[in-house]
Amino acid sequence: MKAERLALSKVKKAELFDFMKGTRNKEEYRRASAIKQKLEGSPYRTIARNLDVNYRNVYNWIKEYKEYGLDGIRSKRKNAGRIPKISSDKNKKMIKEIISKSPTTFGYLKNTWSIRLLATYLTTILGINVSPMQTWRIVHDLGIVSRRPKLALEHAEDYEKKKKIVDNYKKISAALLKKNPPGI
Repeated sequence: MKAERLALSKVKKAELFDFMKGTRNKEEYRRASAIKQKLEGSPYRTIARNLDVNYRNVYNWIKEYKEYGLDGIRSKRKNAGRIPKISSDKNKKMIKEIISKSPTTFGYLKNTWSIRLLATYLTTILGINVSPMQTWRIVHDLGIVSRRPKLALEHAEDYEKKKKIVDNYKKISAALLKKNPPGI
């Protein structure tokens, strides 16, 4: 007995091939591949063997495709993959608001945000571990450019006084990363 062939118009074939090229979902690609093999005239069991699935799955995929088109083979799972927590739109908006304010408003002794300081603050607010690298990615996605601050003194009348302040700051800068450092 010869396997029946799936008949599709040129437009439907082109849609199927574009769908296969565009999808990043492994399940959807597998289903589209089954339909492509059925177009070539392969029997259900052969397709199932090629894709390493049960032949009833292949039968159901093709039935769904005949009935609903590409919507029939799209994944119905909304919970596929891990839900991003820190990089959600709500959190990005919150991070943008935080960056627009000075760290001193949040109890830090710094005047500007560093990536590490922002990551530390986000960790305390959100209650999840936020790495500096992830914080940098989010800040970069928001279009905010971060630069490392450089301490420089202009030669003026009070140069020595300012130099002492800067030297003192360099000595205690590690303690300034802490929110409420003891003894300062």
